[in-house]
Amino acid sequence: MLFVLALNGCVSPSIHDGQKAKILPRDSVGWSLQGKAAVTQADKSGSTVNLAWHHSETTRDHIRLSGPLGTGALELLRQGEHLFWLDDGIKQPVDLLPMNDEARSVVVTLPLGVVSAWLMGYPDSPAGWAVEITQWQIVEGWQVPRTIAAHRDDVSVRLVVLTWDFGTPQS
Repeated sequence: MLFVLALNGCVSPSIHDGQKAKILPRDSVGWSLQGKAAVTQADKSGSTVNLAWHHSETTRDHIRLSGPLGTGALELLRQGEHLFWLDDGIKQPVDLLPMNDEARSVVVTLPLGVVSAWLMGYPDSPAGWAVEITQWQIVEGWQVPRTIAAHRDDVSVRLVVLTWDFGTPQS
């Protein structure tokens, strides 16, 4: 019972009718979040991953994806329009990523250059993606997404943000 109460205390409240707060400016940096993502393909195959996202600069993101209980961790680095995976701290081209073709196609298909904008509450829809922020929350005085749904052709993604850390957002 105490465990359930402790978990509920860590959850950020969703926005109720009438609640408003400022949305993060597009050029905010220094924030990070923890969450989960579910990716589903047209054939109904899919997977879920734990997500740790750090947005240190407007053109730089460090993304850590891991499976249940932290297994199968993958670190990605976005620098501008380029995406790399980190192999023991060494940047490698994402097309050399040692994963099956299905997983690689999802990583390459996701417009990681704008996912950070989705996470801040700007549902930009590049290259055929339809994006909707389905639930908002207020954290440290900022209105930020709680759940985001995105789909394109035969891929759909659902992101759930569990915790935010703003460090020192700058605009």
